Amino acid sequence: MGDHTHDAGEFMLSFRHMRMEMNDLYKADDRRLPPNLMQAYSYAMMPTSMTMEMEMLGGMYAPTDSTTLMFMLPYIENNMDMLMAMPGAMSGVTTGADMPMEMAANSVSVKSSMKSSGIGDLKLGVLHNLYDEAGRRVHLNMAVSVPTGSIDEEGDNNQQLPYRMQLGSGTYDLLPGITYAAQYEGFSWGAQAQATFRLDKNDNDYRLGNRFLGQAWIQKPVYRYVAVSARLAWEKWGNINGEDEQLNPMMTPLADPGMQGGSRSSAGLGASAVLPAGNRLALEYNKVLEQNLDGPQLGVDDSLMLAWQFSF
Repeated sequence: MGDHTHDAGEFMLSFRHMRMEMNDLYKADDRRLPPNLMQAYSYAMMPTSMTMEMEMLGGMYAPTDSTTLMFMLPYIENNMDMLMAMPGAMSGVTTGADMPMEMAANSVSVKSSMKSSGIGDLKLGVLHNLYDEAGRRVHLNMAVSVPTGSIDEEGDNNQQLPYRMQLGSGTYDLLPGITYAAQYEGFSWGAQAQATFRLDKNDNDYRLGNRFLGQAWIQKPVYRYVAVSARLAWEKWGNINGEDEQLNPMMTPLADPGMQGGSRSSAGLGASAVLPAGNRLALEYNKVLEQNLDGPQLGVDDSLMLAWQFSF
């Protein structure tokens, strides 16, 4: 994202579809599976899998050769499956958020699910060239995230959904970065560093952890207008500061603000094709190499990104 700038007067529209799956629980770098975790940690609810699909509409316009303006607006669909302790199987236990944790070990687990969907946070940015000579260029990535995504999503029982199921951060965030790219006769490569800094707590009295991303890629033409690519990425994000008082962290790790941070490294393989009339299609499969998560927390299995760009 934001890996290139445009010449003065150029427009570009883009549409990306991404699907990401999470099927295992991690504590540090150790993968663990339910239902044993439910008894080991005495939670009343434990996630077992999650699917996140996102459609991202983007646009870029260059008022000058050195400056490119951009926006990105996502639509997000979250679906999560869980195991829940069934209160009816426990004598003397009342339902609701005050159910004692230790009683979850004596309960019968039943499957459940929750979902959320809607517009995510809008990102507005500027790319500014610092250096552009002899096929090498460096530009700054400067963006702000506007809290257009909901942080008040509720489940079927009208209870607040946990942090991972919300659609936005609820805060204005700064997204600084820098990108280097080099073009040679037979291939090109680049590297990028980006960060996300949360400016304040949101209306539910918490702020998500800051994020840091570093990545590098190489691309090589293989047949006329077709190219293949490889990418390595590493990212780290912090735990939540503050907490949503509508959530009970003793019920599930999903509601614990201290179990949301971690780090992850991944590798991506992709292909792209330049089509007539300014169109371009691209596909990338992304595989996790290593992840170290505060948890128990759902870890990412893999993701798939399909992208279309139209320049004019």
